Amino acid sequence: MAISVVQRYEQIIRVIRICSMYVGTDVLKPTWKMNPLTWTVIIFINMFVILTCYTVYFNIYVVGQWSLSLQALTMLGSGLHGYAKLLNAIWNREYFRFLVDDLHLIYKEYNAKPNSDYRTFLNRTMNRTVFGMKSMAIVYVIVIFSLISVVPLYRFVFNQRIFIMQFLIPGLDPTSNERDFIIMNVIHFASMLFGGFGNFAADLCFFLLVFHVPLYKDILQCKFHEVNEALANDEMERSSELLNEIFLWHQRYMKYISTVKINYFYVILIEMATIALCMALSLFCIILGTWPGGQTYFIYCFIMIYVFCGLGTLVDATNDGFIESCYNEIIWYRLSIKDRRMLQMMLMMTQNTSGLTVGAVKPLTVNTGLQLTKAIYTMTMMLINFLD
Repeated sequence: MAISVVQRYEQIIRVIRICSMYVGTDVLKPTWKMNPLTWTVIIFINMFVILTCYTVYFNIYVVGQWSLSLQALTMLGSGLHGYAKLLNAIWNREYFRFLVDDLHLIYKEYNAKPNSDYRTFLNRTMNRTVFGMKSMAIVYVIVIFSLISVVPLYRFVFNQRIFIMQFLIPGLDPTSNERDFIIMNVIHFASMLFGGFGNFAADLCFFLLVFHVPLYKDILQCKFHEVNEALANDEMERSSELLNEIFLWHQRYMKYISTVKINYFYVILIEMATIALCMALSLFCIILGTWPGGQTYFIYCFIMIYVFCGLGTLVDATNDGFIESCYNEIIWYRLSIKDRRMLQMMLMMTQNTSGLTVGAVKPLTVNTGLQLTKAIYTMTMMLINFLD
């Protein structure tokens, strides 16, 4: 028996919760509290930051190779925006629960509607969400596997000792001692898994929430069509009732999108800033030829920066779709004067609805991603000129 769209949504939530449990942040559980695993992950991240700072100091003042310090700083960006996502999930867990529960109610309510157009849009949104999440899972698996597998490859094929991550641990000499080399990479392996699961779970939740933004516009179109049918049959009282439902629906969308923006304001800012820095440093390391895993990490950063910018563009396109629907999807000239004024007020609100932003400076759009890419190229060229 085919599962319903409501069950598919619940399965996605279960996947997100399972990934979150591995890093101790199953905040979608109503009774969740800070637990030993949560504190373990926090300790790992703090140790990663401290050890990265130690590595920078060691490479500059002891080894005397500042290029290795840039290599160590490259992965610090992933740790910082992973830390931001972790703290955001803990502090704003009520926001996450509200958003996820609101989508669940929408699926249950509109899947039971007699109008099949609602179910069509629900299934279309679900298919888009599942495809996006599977694609992101493939990206994470390839990136993590590539960063881990390059260590045994270089050890047994080229007889070179390289590390999964770039931070050093005081008291260990992995360059000359085989036991220390294994211990170092085991710790790196555990850190990579914690970071991978944490970032993946946080990104899945973000994708889930943003991928469903166009659903509000799609359902709005269906509601407008129902109003048009009532107007065509001269059912003025019913059309007014349906229009009131539309006004309430738009207010529901405004609450949803404003909650998403508040919830992810600092996460997006830190994500874009750190990924841009990571891209510049990893590109510089690739040019120097000092990091065999730099190509994989650079591709990961490149994909993530445009995925986030693409999702921001999706929100802007949805806001524009609300405006177009108010103009084109309803026979407004057949409405009563009172209903026209209410529709006009709704149109004014849709025209003033803003999308996601990078801080309070730039909109989160593909155009912003292009500007960041140009800035990264300029920063990399400056570093190369400094090297020359």
